[in-house]
Amino acid sequence: MQNFNELNYFLTLAQMQSFVKAGQLLGISSSALSHSMKNLETRLNLRLLNRTTRNVSLTEAGQQLFEQLSPLYQAINYEVDALGNFLDTPSGLIRINAPAVAAEAVLYPKLKPILNQYPKIRLEIVVDNRWVDIVKEGFDMGVRLGNDVAKEMIAVPISAPLKMALVASPNYLAQHGSPKNIDDLQQHRLIGAKLSAAHGAEMQWEFRDKKGLITFTPKSQFSINNHLRLQAVLDDLGIAWVAHMSVADAIRSGKVVELLPEYAITYDPLYLYYPGRRGHSNVFKLIVDALRMEVV
Repeated sequence: MQNFNELNYFLTLAQMQSFVKAGQLLGISSSALSHSMKNLETRLNLRLLNRTTRNVSLTEAGQQLFEQLSPLYQAINYEVDALGNFLDTPSGLIRINAPAVAAEAVLYPKLKPILNQYPKIRLEIVVDNRWVDIVKEGFDMGVRLGNDVAKEMIAVPISAPLKMALVASPNYLAQHGSPKNIDDLQQHRLIGAKLSAAHGAEMQWEFRDKKGLITFTPKSQFSINNHLRLQAVLDDLGIAWVAHMSVADAIRSGKVVELLPEYAITYDPLYLYYPGRRGHSNVFKLIVDALRMEVV
């Protein structure tokens, strides 16, 4: 069996026609290169090189060996480069289960650039506000409030602490007035949500004051689980309790008004969680790194 390093050295030397230059390109000394070429000639029982004090040239046998090996090595290098590009180019399907607020305010904004940059990545986000066993239901990752996950799971923060906000449109407030406290909400039109189709009850609204936690059960005129709650607020249909991050731009622009901010509650950050097994793909790692929020 041939020493492939020696064959590679031979090809480089044949192209450079100098032990010094070829040695510099290969990262070895000219004397070590000369020794390798003598070993190759001995093994083949052929003289491959004409040596002078300054230059080196190929014998007829050396020229024939060069012409046979050169296209083969070029093909090998091409295939190695192609394999490297395949391994370095993220591709494949990632399935993520997440509540609506995470999908709309965190996942989509952070992952949209990746989809544009890597067209071979396929991303499936299933919006679901119920608790899901991601392994049993075939998801690669899930999103939840807080990092209280099973011991075999890894939890990575992907948002700041989740502050909630009561919001209404200026037009609605001009017609119906602003609530002065939590009890006043009972006199207003409310826009609520249900946890899931299987969960018939309204999602409770939570607030906090100096005495502690306040729980309010809305009697909503309109109930929906996705971003259309904000649209309903913009359409003057009433007051909604939503994640501040999902309405921050609308508050800044004056399209909606935050109500009773002194009662606003703040939850733990949103966390991405996934099984802690080794061997995650490069696209998996790319998604995790894109979503990760460094905790200061």
